[in-house]
This record gives sequence, C-alpha cells and structure tokens, in this order.
Amino acid sequence: MRGSSARLIGIAIFVLAGLGLFAVGLFMIGARQLAFTPKFTVYTEFAKLNGLETGATVRVSGMKAGEVSAIRLPSKPGEKFRLQLEIRDDLHPLVRQDSVASIETEGLVGGTFLEVAGGTPAAPALAPGGTMPSREPFGFAELFQELGETVALINDTVRDIRGNVVRIVGSVADVAEHTQEIITTVGRDLERIAAAGVRVAGDVRHLADDVRAGKGTIGKLFTDDELYRQVTAVMTTASQIAERVRDVVGEAKDLIAKLQGTGGRVQGMVANLQETLDSARTALGDMSDAMDALKHNFLLRGFFHERGYFDLSQLSPAEYRAGVLAHGNRQRLRIWLKADVLFRTTADGGEVLTDGGKARIDSAMAGYLPYLPDAVLMVEGYARQGSRAQQFLRARDRAALVRAYLIDRFHLDPRTTGLMPLGAEASGTSPDGRTWDGVALSLFVERGRLNSGG
Repeated sequence: MRGSSARLIGIAIFVLAGLGLFAVGLFMIGARQLAFTPKFTVYTEFAKLNGLETGATVRVSGMKAGEVSAIRLPSKPGEKFRLQLEIRDDLHPLVRQDSVASIETEGLVGGTFLEVAGGTPAAPALAPGGTMPSREPFGFAELFQELGETVALINDTVRDIRGNVVRIVGSVADVAEHTQEIITTVGRDLERIAAAGVRVAGDVRHLADDVRAGKGTIGKLFTDDELYRQVTAVMTTASQIAERVRDVVGEAKDLIAKLQGTGGRVQGMVANLQETLDSARTALGDMSDAMDALKHNFLLRGFFHERGYFDLSQLSPAEYRAGVLAHGNRQRLRIWLKADVLFRTTADGGEVLTDGGKARIDSAMAGYLPYLPDAVLMVEGYARQGSRAQQFLRARDRAALVRAYLIDRFHLDPRTTGLMPLGAEASGTSPDGRTWDGVALSLFVERGRLNSGG
C-alpha cells in the first residue's frame, strides 16, 4: 500500500508539472500573438490583396501591432475587399485619420503583411470602427506587363524612325543629285561665257595694236591730230574694257573651280548662310534681352506698364485684383468652372484633373481660341476649404493644374498664360456671389479685336 501511494503521488506530481509547463507555454504563445493585449478594431479597403489572408500580421510604423481578423469579400466587380484589423491599444496614438495602410512583402519572396504608416500630429486619432485610407499594392506582374508594352512601343517607334530616316536619306540623295546637275549646267555656261570673254578681249587687243601701227582706214586717220586725240581716248576706253573682261574671265574661272571643288562655293555659301542665320539669331536674342531689361528698368517701367507690358509671374494678387491687366484698351472675358466638375481628390489628399474636367475646359476654351495667342490668358484659382493659407495653397495647385493642361493641350505661350491664386474671395462677382470654389478662365483681349470678332 505504501508503495502504491508513493507511485500515485509521483504520477500526480508529473501531471501537475506537465500542466504547469503547458500553461506557461500557452501563456508565452498567447503573449507572442498578443492574445492577452487589449486591442481596438479599425477597417481598411483594397482592390487587390496580393496574397494577404486572414491572420496576417499588422505592423504600425514597423512594429508588430496585431492581425487581420477578417476579410469581407466584394459583392460585385468594382467593389473592394474590406479588411478588419485588430490593433493593440498602446499603439492607438500612432494611428491617425491620415495614416495609410499598405500591403508589404517580407523581402522578395517572403510572406505578406499589412503596414500602417503613423499619421501626422495635426490629424486626430482614428476612432475605433473607423476606416483608414489605403495604398494599392505594387505587383511585379503588372510591372513586367508594363515593361513588355513599353518595349513593344519602343520597337514600333524605332521601326517608324528607321523608315523615316531611310526616306529622308533618299530625299537628301535626290536633292544632292539635282544640285550636282545644276552645278554642272552652270559650270558649262560659265565656261562658254569665259571663252567668249577671252575672244572679245583678244579682238579688242588686236584692234588696238592695228590702230597704233597705222594700219587700215582707222590707222590713216591718225594724220589728223584732233582725230588722233579722239581715237586715243576711244582706245583707252577699249583697253579698260579689255582689262575688265580679263578680270571677269578670271573670276569666272575661279567660280567654276570653287563650284566643282570639294570645298567649293556651294559649301562656302552654306557656311555663310549659317553664319548669317547665327548672327541674326544672336542679334534677336540680344534685342529680346535688351527689351526685357528696359521693361524692368525703374525709369522706363511706367512707360511699358501704360502700354500693357507685364511679367505675369511677377504680378501679385493685389495688383491683379486692382485690374492692372485690364488697363488701357483691354477687356476681360471670364468663364467660371466649379471644382467638383474639374477635380478628383486622391488618396494623399491632393487633386487631379478628371477626364470630364478636361472636356469642360476644352469646351470653355472654344470661345477663346479665335483671340489667341495675342491675348493674355489668366487661370484664377479659388478654394474655400481650410485656413486662409490652406485656401491659397489649394487655389494655387488648382490653377497650376489647369494652366499646365492648357499649355500642353493648346500649345499656348507660357509668357502670356499665367496663374493667379485668389483664395476663397472671388475677383468680381462669381455665380455663387463673393466666393468661389474652383477656377476661372480670364482672357484679356484688345477691345478692337473683340469688337471685330477676332
């Protein structure tokens, strides 16, 4: 009996020790998996999961913070996967409304996890049950597909360029052949002219020699002194003519040699033409620089301002509101465009032009095109959201987006196409009264052109 009791006690101790070790192991595993850590629930959405599954790790600013507890499937194409995230409470201060969730990969071939970027101090904390913005994952398959399309496009472009080069080379060869024929024809004509000049010079020289020797009827006339003086004057003139003919013949021979030589007159003409064009271009550039300097000179600035010369990038909102561009005989045309028609807000809080917005801008520009490029076009930016500083910055971004699109779309001159951020207060009266949210296209046209219809 005593031996049986000891064995039972040993078994009980072994079982208790095993249960204790099991409990310790269970506790360590639970602590590692954050099973006993208080958590809060938030959501995010993705169009593609790239292998992310339920139970995947969630990290906040690189630190393990929880897991993906559930994934709700989309009910139809176009909808997104809705992910439920369980995040530990002690990291809640880092999860803000502007925090962005993204799907990342451990190395190149490792498992996927969800990374939550810590937000900014200015943004409020994301409330439990809230939905944070997301950034779609980057996929190598899409990258390789785009690379393949790019390579195909490059190959097509190279083939087109090769064909154009062949056609251009053929055209150059044809031009060179025609030029050689012209040079050859002109050379033969110049040779005939030179030969005729030599014969004329020889005939004049023989005639002069006979007259001086007293031969023939003309020689006998030299017995009369007065007639001798007249004939002498005629001979002097004839001698000068013969000398000039020799000069012309020499110049013709030199011209033929230069035309036929490899460094001939044609190349010289081309070089002289290029030099003349370069000089003209330099002179025009110097003239433009000098005119710009005059426009900014403090003694002549008022003179140019009275005639409507302005550097649009130097205009302040106060000067613009005062009507400096409408000074003189300019009249303003304006079209108001709303922000919700033109722009779409991106995930990072910025804005981009939509296809519908571009179409609306094209429609608005149809009435302005007859007056361009001589008129001045200003893109006025307006925004009502946020503080005055935030309104100014958003208004400038909107005006810059529309100006860049106009310059690229209609090939406008950047020097006569400006932008003006005006915050929330409308310049003049907008369709909404004294404020506006969006942009306005203001065209400053000479009254004479406006009355004549362009």
